[in-house]
Amino acid sequence: MQINLNKKLDPATLDAIADFICGDDIEKYPVYRSSMFLTKFFQDIGINVRHDGSTRKWWTLSVLEQLISKDLEKVILRLVDIREYKADVEKLKISLKSMNNILFMEDLKVSLNGRTPFLEAISTNNNFSTMNLEDKVEESMEEFLEKDFKEHDISVLDLGMEIESILKSRISEAQNNLKNNSNLSAVFMVGSTLEGLLLGLATKYPKEFNTNASAPKDKAQKVKVLNNWTFNEFINVAYSLSFLDLDIKKFSHIMRDFRNYIHPYEQMASKFSPTQNTAKICLQVLNGAIENIILESKKRNGKK
Repeated sequence: MQINLNKKLDPATLDAIADFICGDDIEKYPVYRSSMFLTKFFQDIGINVRHDGSTRKWWTLSVLEQLISKDLEKVILRLVDIREYKADVEKLKISLKSMNNILFMEDLKVSLNGRTPFLEAISTNNNFSTMNLEDKVEESMEEFLEKDFKEHDISVLDLGMEIESILKSRISEAQNNLKNNSNLSAVFMVGSTLEGLLLGLATKYPKEFNTNASAPKDKAQKVKVLNNWTFNEFINVAYSLSFLDLDIKKFSHIMRDFRNYIHPYEQMASKFSPTQNTAKICLQVLNGAIENIILESKKRNGKK
């Protein structure tokens, strides 16, 4: 049920919204806003302020702290409005996910009526531990594992003999890790292999990757050099270009999160200890990605 914002937001919520507006974390927020674009963002929704050259985050937070509820609602809804992202659906998805994570602290969430965003309350009886609704996977892990991805020779991608040799060696090592129940090693090996495969693909198709609407930009709003792209960015653009199917994209993001536990303290904090089933899922993601990429490459080259 649609509601209007009629309460004071917690300081932690305002702080998180300020981070969202500034967009410094480009993996978490869809747009980085420099000084000029901070001013433009607020003025576009009728809030007459101008960035004074001070630290962007603290200036933005001070603006939010002075707004009445009606204007805060304008800010929230504009941040999840597809017009703010010039019809880029991927950026809209990121914005919805991030905003709902923030608003969960207030028992609120944003939803869409067509393309129009609105606020609604979350029932306090719900047992949600997170509002990562965009990360829900339509099929179960078991169903995904049962998919029959054929073994393919990545040589057909023509990425170059040297990188192909390295990727093949890593695929073989990941398979051996799984057989030997070295699950953590298998997860890391698969993750690095897929990231390397996507970089190789982007290097082969630089124009397509660099001109895609989802291509990541730096603080100057220029597309980042391919070598500086993150794993997350490669996955999103490869999906946008039809090199990855939706299920592979979703499970790739899960695998990417697993791969991030290569840092011991991250693993300790999360108590992450992969089972053989986790390693199998990661290898299945890699096999599926290879099949997706080869099939799409053949289509582009007019081959069956």
